[in-house]
Amino acid sequence: MLACLRLNRTMTVPIRRKRDAAATKASILAAAKSCFSENGYAKTGIRDVAAKAGVSYTLVGRYFGSKAGLLEAALKATLRAEPFLEIDRESFGENLARLIVTSPDSELPTSMTILAAADPVAREVVTRIVEERVVRPLAEWIGPPFAHERAAAITMLGAGFVTHSRFIPLLGPPASIGLRHLTVSWLARSFQMIIDEPDSWREFAGMETDQSN
Repeated sequence: MLACLRLNRTMTVPIRRKRDAAATKASILAAAKSCFSENGYAKTGIRDVAAKAGVSYTLVGRYFGSKAGLLEAALKATLRAEPFLEIDRESFGENLARLIVTSPDSELPTSMTILAAADPVAREVVTRIVEERVVRPLAEWIGPPFAHERAAAITMLGAGFVTHSRFIPLLGPPASIGLRHLTVSWLARSFQMIIDEPDSWREFAGMETDQSN
């Protein structure tokens, strides 16, 4: 019986450690997203993230390697194409505009990406992750013609709207921008045109007619 008790104890230790490790990583990622969004990449240090997460700074290095690795993990945890791909094609523009307007800041990685742009290392990470996690899957969903260009245009248009309606509030207090706001209607129509009218969008953009990807 004593042997069984020892066996049971040894079997539960790895499970407990895995749970603790997962919880610690989640706390570090949450702290990293907060620090990068509020202070930017250049002004955020590993020790800042560790202090906010309430862990030793050595744990941050153990799990994520470097500050660039931590930024990459934070972006991957935030940037997902699934919300785009789950939207019906016929109502893509309206639903994506609603998603952008109604999502809390914590679910939008725009501040992280903007504040990281000034640092060459961080800029490379952001560009690569946005391409991998958003533009490429969205392009595959959209399909030809001009799939990559249309996906990039949607990404840029959405990010620009978030930037100038929330962080540089050209339209007034962000809370005042509802779904019936004129610019939100324009945003929805612009998204939908990119999806439904690739030829019209190409002509409007002045693109050459021999592109087919």
